[in-house]
Amino acid sequence: MDISSNYKTGILLQGKISEWTVDIIKEYQNNFPSSTILLSTWTTENVENIPCDVIQIQPPNQQDQIGFYTINHQIIGTRAGLEKIHCDIVMKCRTDQFIHNSKIFEIFETSCSKDRIMVPNNGNQDSIDYYISDYCQIATRNILLQYWNLMPFFNEPYLSISPEQYLTKNYLLKIKKDSKPWKSVINDYFVIRSFYLDFQIEWEKMIKSEPYRVQNQTKDIKLNYYNDINYVQKNL
Repeated sequence: MDISSNYKTGILLQGKISEWTVDIIKEYQNNFPSSTILLSTWTTENVENIPCDVIQIQPPNQQDQIGFYTINHQIIGTRAGLEKIHCDIVMKCRTDQFIHNSKIFEIFETSCSKDRIMVPNNGNQDSIDYYISDYCQIATRNILLQYWNLMPFFNEPYLSISPEQYLTKNYLLKIKKDSKPWKSVINDYFVIRSFYLDFQIEWEKMIKSEPYRVQNQTKDIKLNYYNDINYVQKNL
């Protein structure tokens, strides 16, 4: 099954099916009527009520899942989805996060060159080398194919850096062969837009996970909001 190439934009949801997934897909169908939508998930998932095109693949055979990290799951699931979805521009996103902004593809068109990947601000890219959010990526299909198809699988006994750093570091050092200092090259490969204003992300984990909510009660959410906006405006 190949998804029609008549669409300019496509949405690839990758991951396990959550309680939010059906509602996310329905909102995308409403907000992006000119985009094709594909869910890439596992053969272990129940897709009976999924209202869009679906591919199901075998999950990676990993005895050790490296805690809660699923780097190889992301790689395998995204590769399979990109193989089937044929359009110029793809938004690769999660199955448990809304991207509420119906203008997100227009933002990409006006602010991101076709050789870069647009991602949401996570507040860490300036302070932590190679830390780029993996919540959502918007790029040309060709760029995402290069990113995910050439990404090496994780096969070490433990993870010494975050999954976000693992993916970004391998993209720059092993795929792009660019070893220049992180802060000097970040804008050569990524365009960072506001988590709140541009992507308008709503995440199931923020709403429903008690440990996550308790952990984030110590943070000033309003401050995070304004820091996010100020960062993006400063770097446009």
